[in-house]
Amino acid sequence: MINPCRRQRGIGVVGVFFVIVLASAIGTVLIRLGPAYMSHWTLTSIMNGVADSPEPVSGGAKAILELIERRMDVNDVKGIDPRAFRVQRLGDNSYDVRVAYERREHLFFNLDAVLTFEHAVTVRGQ
Repeated sequence: MINPCRRQRGIGVVGVFFVIVLASAIGTVLIRLGPAYMSHWTLTSIMNGVADSPEPVSGGAKAILELIERRMDVNDVKGIDPRAFRVQRLGDNSYDVRVAYERREHLFFNLDAVLTFEHAVTVRGQ
């Protein structure tokens, strides 16, 4: 009788090839989409920072957008159109600031990924 441990020799060539292809595909997706997600996370922290500011923003919607754009320049956030921001005045000297945008990232061959991002905060004004 053959020992069962002797028959099990490990992964075959096809299995190794499959693991390499799968790891390469996942690595490519992470490398290509990672910067877009990092930019969005930076943008959300910028908007949350403006909203959590201890002093109210004076100057209305234009001042709020200028403050966000300055912080985007400092943090090197690129690829977001300023027209993607919407500022709407609420009743009690506060503003609803929203951003909604899409990014298209090329993955490989003729495969692209379309990423949609949204974020909203309420900013106190004077």
